[in-house]
Amino acid sequence: MCVSGPVLRSVVVFLLLGVSYSKRRCNYSEILDSYRELIFVELQNLNLTGNFDTSKERDCCPSGKVQHVLRSIHGMTQQFLCQGRGQGIRQQGGMEKPVEMMEQLIRQNCRHTDLVRRQKRAAPCVTSQRTKRKKKKRMRLIRALIHCWQKLQSVYMPTK
Repeated sequence: MCVSGPVLRSVVVFLLLGVSYSKRRCNYSEILDSYRELIFVELQNLNLTGNFDTSKERDCCPSGKVQHVLRSIHGMTQQFLCQGRGQGIRQQGGMEKPVEMMEQLIRQNCRHTDLVRRQKRAAPCVTSQRTKRKKKKRMRLIRALIHCWQKLQSVYMPTK
């Protein structure tokens, strides 16, 4: 039996697409293991891992679903890094490194389409003028990120 080239190529492409889209959307266990090993240690070194009183603030990752919490974390890392690109704030206590590590970790272990919210487009990077407000906002974002990582760890329990 002889199969033509274009037919064979299209079958191979469909098989490859099927395999790539059939695997899990995000490798949650890899994300959480790497977070505990690398990022959490970095946050501890910066004394940023204490329990924060978040009762006054709105819940930054309200959903109990792992994918939604991870999406919230990714959005906050984008926002934090976006705020740091403006003028005025340079290396604010070394917080950029763990946040960049968070973003890279999520990007490496998740497909891009799973990180993008379908309803909204990402807002462009807008920098505010006042440095004091930026610092407070960035600290709030760090606290929210830590809170969401804790929530992600409590929500995700790998099935064995």
